[in-house]
Amino acid sequence: MKRTASIFIPLVLLTLAALPAIAEDMNMAMPMDGKAVSQDHQGKGTINSVDAKAGKINITHEPIASLDWPGMTMDFEVQDKAALTKLKPGQKVTFKLIEARKGKYVISEISAAK
Repeated sequence: MKRTASIFIPLVLLTLAALPAIAEDMNMAMPMDGKAVSQDHQGKGTINSVDAKAGKINITHEPIASLDWPGMTMDFEVQDKAALTKLKPGQKVTFKLIEARKGKYVISEISAAK
C-alpha cells in the first residue's frame, strides 16, 4: 500500500504542475472561477450578405493576425442572431471570433465600424 501511495502522489503533483502549460497549448485561459475561456480574435471587414434567420453572415475581412489568416471572404455563424437585424450588405463592421469547437470559429460580437 505504501508503495502505491509513493508513486501516486508524485504523479498527481506532476499532473497538477502541468495544467497551466496544457491550458496554454489549448489556447485557453483559466480564470479565477476555474472555467475555461477560449481566446477571442478581433476582425474588421465588409458585409456581403446577412441571413438573420439562419444566424449567418458573409464577410470579406482583413487579415486576422492572431489566427494567422490572410484577408478573405467567409461565411460565419453568429452566437446572437438578433445582432444581425441591424446589419446590412456593404456595411463595414468590427467583430470578435471565438473557437466554438476545433477549427470552427463563430462571431461572438459584431457591430458597425466607427
